[in-house]
Amino acid sequence: MDLSFLLPLFLLIVVFGIAVFTVILEFYMIVLGPLKGAPYVPSKREKIRTMLELARIKPGEIAVDLGSGNGAVVIEAALQGARAIGIEINPFLTWYAKKRARRAGVQNRATFIRQNFKRYSLENADVVFLYLLPKTTRELREKLSRELKQEDRVVSNTFQCCISLSTQHSTNFTKA
Repeated sequence: MDLSFLLPLFLLIVVFGIAVFTVILEFYMIVLGPLKGAPYVPSKREKIRTMLELARIKPGEIAVDLGSGNGAVVIEAALQGARAIGIEINPFLTWYAKKRARRAGVQNRATFIRQNFKRYSLENADVVFLYLLPKTTRELREKLSRELKQEDRVVSNTFQCCISLSTQHSTNFTKA
């Protein structure tokens, strides 16, 4: 019995599997992300440092990153002593962020939840991080003003934060 066809068949199945995985990944990265809030764009380390400085995180505070992507902001907030939570709709990025948190040794203080951030309650948050398109931020205005306390901080990466609350309530980080 000739089994020489098995190797090419196996390779064909592997290539097909990789192609299917790539299509699914691209769907989440290119189609679903922008529809749900913003495309995945990783924050630069310097921006993350600036965002954390603006947030003035105190140990034990709860920091939430809406659309947390690869988890970089959440991990850095956890390293500063916060109980940090990343909300991300993309299952691949959620998995990757959890892996990065374990590698950084903050898996006990950094949590990643695969969910649409518009449905996540911010009532316990002390700090909220955003790296969202202006349209999405405007859509969140009512949710943020309803769920956040007066002393809570909102830090937005790159785009002007479109929340008209008191100056103590909103910290805006705009790209220079």
